[in-house]
Amino acid sequence: MRKSMAATIMAAATIVASHGSAQTCLRPKWTECVSFPNGGRHTGVSPYGAPVLLDVPAGADICVSNEWEIRAESYVQFARNGAPWPDRDWEVEAETFCFYKN
Repeated sequence: MRKSMAATIMAAATIVASHGSAQTCLRPKWTECVSFPNGGRHTGVSPYGAPVLLDVPAGADICVSNEWEIRAESYVQFARNGAPWPDRDWEVEAETFCFYKN
């Protein structure tokens, strides 16, 4: 009985710990921004179907600067300090992108 109770407590503690460290996917809408005081990362899928991963520098404010639809596919572009981020040709599928804070 004590062993099963200890196992249950350990399992519950593991679940709580894993949820405590889980990161939330941040998906700002067009013209909205997200601040990254400690940096973070950006994920998504490129227009060519390739997964992308990019580090966000500490102190950055990343905004969704543009969103458009082509052939029923929506894409977004981002800006940092009013300039395209990470560059003017960067875009990802609107349904797949996420930002995560460190």
